[in-house]
Amino acid sequence: MTAPDPGALVPVGSLLGDQLRALQEPLLRANLPGNLDGLLAHHLLGGRHLGFRWNVDPLTPAWLRDNTHRFIQAAGLAVLGYGLTAFPGVQSPAAQELLIDGMAAVMRRSPFQSDGVTFINDPGQFVGLALAANAVAAEAPQVRTWLRTVLQDARLRPPTLLLQLFQEYARHLLDLDPAARPALDGIDDPVELAALHWVLTLPPRPAAGDPDQLRLLHSRLINAILLGPRPVAAWRSALLIEAATRIVTSSIDDQLLSLNHVGVLLSRFEDAMRHWRYDTTGERPIRWPITSEREVQDILWMMLRPVFPDLVDEETLRKIGHSTYRADFGIPSLGLLIEVKYARKAGDFKEFEQQIFIDYVAYLTGNGPYRKLAVFIYDESGSVQEYGTTRRALLERPNITDVVIVSRPSHVPVPTRQSRSRRSGSRP
Repeated sequence: MTAPDPGALVPVGSLLGDQLRALQEPLLRANLPGNLDGLLAHHLLGGRHLGFRWNVDPLTPAWLRDNTHRFIQAAGLAVLGYGLTAFPGVQSPAAQELLIDGMAAVMRRSPFQSDGVTFINDPGQFVGLALAANAVAAEAPQVRTWLRTVLQDARLRPPTLLLQLFQEYARHLLDLDPAARPALDGIDDPVELAALHWVLTLPPRPAAGDPDQLRLLHSRLINAILLGPRPVAAWRSALLIEAATRIVTSSIDDQLLSLNHVGVLLSRFEDAMRHWRYDTTGERPIRWPITSEREVQDILWMMLRPVFPDLVDEETLRKIGHSTYRADFGIPSLGLLIEVKYARKAGDFKEFEQQIFIDYVAYLTGNGPYRKLAVFIYDESGSVQEYGTTRRALLERPNITDVVIVSRPSHVPVPTRQSRSRRSGSRP
């Protein structure tokens, strides 16, 4: 592909759209039932519709009947793994039986062959077998155990960075601890950059790692897609399409959602509580008591989680000395921790200030992406005279972004000692 003329005023968005449409060509060629390249591409894209209908489903009576000779080889069994994961249906029991029988033969052969012709050197096969192992884990747990052993074998030395990253993804699928991930420095190939992005953004911790490095990866990836050659393999195209889609989406989110939005949402707690049920009349009154910090955290989770999909509940932070620290919430994409407090009397506010001053240093020291702290205090006692003092004291700390203090709604009664003891599951 010829690089764009730097003097031409071509909108980046338009040029990126053209490139992504061109990247669909290999997907269309591989969009055939049971095509291993097409199945890996379908998996990487999550089955996303791209202007054409996917036709890679292998779990049809005709395809299973015509391909029985393939079910003693890793490649054919990998196809069944994709099928059972993405296209479960009437043919699933038959496919599971074929898979279990075939894996017995594959497991008897060493995957570390000297000629290198083995599933461990093929991304489509390795990922498909990991999916297959999960698909029959209840009926044949030995398949998953065997594949986990292969992934932990010292002889597994991937000859390329791409293979290393796909094997890392297989580790993720099989619940193994991540291996050492390569540094961004020195990686220029667009597909390798996209594979690294795929691995770094695996759930449950999207945007994990250094936010600055992730932003640099985003920039290099988009530039590489704009200027780089078009790949031939469908799964390589799928990696680039998926990476570009995620980057554009996250970039829009970054513009729309910020630290300020967290403070705005927290400050709307009192308005939201107008519909918190605590009926005093009726044959079967509904009452939602608020007796401890735990209930407040549950309400905040429901308010924040739909807006911030990477919200982490009870984020465990690194140990300092003999002490282990745990923040109530974390939003990794914003580098923000949220501390929640429940005040039962006016004197609690002074104690909260002292506790937060101590935790503040530990929370924001060497804890990955977290660099900011927001504080939310629910006041059961109605001690509004304390709010200003506590808010000013905490906001003097340079990395405390918001201090939101709300009062108990008047229609929710002060909990009695008995009601607190019944709901003793509050978090420390």
